[in-house]
Amino acid sequence: MEIRQKLKNFIKNKWAGLCRHTHYVLLGIPFVLALAGLVLGVTAVIRINQILDRQSFQYVAERYESKVMPYRQMTVLGPGLSQGDGSAPRCTEEGLNIDKIKQLHETLDITERSTIGDTNSKGQGKGSVLVNPWKDCYSTTATYSAIGRINKEETGTVDSCEVVGVGGDYASLHSFIYESGGFLQQDDPGRLSIVLNTQMAWNLFRSYEVLGAFVEINGTVYSVVGVVNDGTDELSETVGATKPRAYIQFSQLASLANGGYVPQTSMETDAAVKEADLAVTCYEVLLMDPINNIAFNDLKKALTDSVGYSEDTSKLVLINNTDRFNVISLYKKYFPLKKSYAGGDGISVPFYERSARLAEQYVVFWAEALVVAIFFVIVGGCNIYAIFHGKDPRHKKEEAEDDDEFETADEKTR
Repeated sequence: MEIRQKLKNFIKNKWAGLCRHTHYVLLGIPFVLALAGLVLGVTAVIRINQILDRQSFQYVAERYESKVMPYRQMTVLGPGLSQGDGSAPRCTEEGLNIDKIKQLHETLDITERSTIGDTNSKGQGKGSVLVNPWKDCYSTTATYSAIGRINKEETGTVDSCEVVGVGGDYASLHSFIYESGGFLQQDDPGRLSIVLNTQMAWNLFRSYEVLGAFVEINGTVYSVVGVVNDGTDELSETVGATKPRAYIQFSQLASLANGGYVPQTSMETDAAVKEADLAVTCYEVLLMDPINNIAFNDLKKALTDSVGYSEDTSKLVLINNTDRFNVISLYKKYFPLKKSYAGGDGISVPFYERSARLAEQYVVFWAEALVVAIFFVIVGGCNIYAIFHGKDPRHKKEEAEDDDEFETADEKTR
């Protein structure tokens, strides 16, 4: 019997100890939950801010808007026929080229002039002036090898680099960080100038201070007028922003496609690649937006009137850059789970757009983490409140006193 009793007491003590430790653990879980939620929430907020701070290209409208007029930034991506030799893609019937861009520009100019007239007629107050007119630009990308030269001496080579042909007010719509020099002159498209990114400059010259140096691409020699930083963070590396890249005038892409050869006869001229033959794979525009999102509708109407755009059948991809990271826009784009972007056949997506798309996914992930963190804090906080509130035996005392009173009354009745 003694052995049985000792065994029984042993098991009882162990069970009591286990229950006691479990009780302490359960009491500590709400504190751990609340602390974990707080840490996760702070981390999510910091990461979201870091990601958005690196998307400077998506906030061009905020830099230009004023009390008089808000702006909206938009992008149109179009298809192009890629070439085996790496030269600029050729235009297709469904895509854009320089002639269609001119028609689109003229249509939008009429719309924006009308907007300015309507704004001025409303009387925005004395001294209120629309300082920044609307802006647009266009580009496409080729792939070539490049040779760097200083004083006719070769300094370095790049086997493959992106050569971006740009037109319009490209520098205003792209917030470049300049390591030296500036950007291409918009009013001098015939000048053989080139702007390098930091990786290209370093590969060719081992320096960023290379103004006046020369770069030879497919037989054409360009003078370096600037070096820009396309990004150095992890996100930029992921989307290829740090690859060797150069910027030249859009019209120069046709010359590169012809190997720098100038046609001498009419037959050669007919056979040569012309500027109008090249596809414009990216068109970017900054429009006045007096009524929220009306600029996006203006762009779609202008595309319909000038190039026959159809939302159901067209291969053009329209992107509303402004407010793309707000909660409503991200919810509509990613929930329920679906393909977030249409198109893809023959569409060349610039590195800054790839960066924005990846940033959207990161923001959605950290936003979900933030929601979970808030849930943890609320659940943990409520349990902590219940723990401390449960230690107060005030209600039990009041119930006990009431019971005594009832018992006394019953005894008196008897």
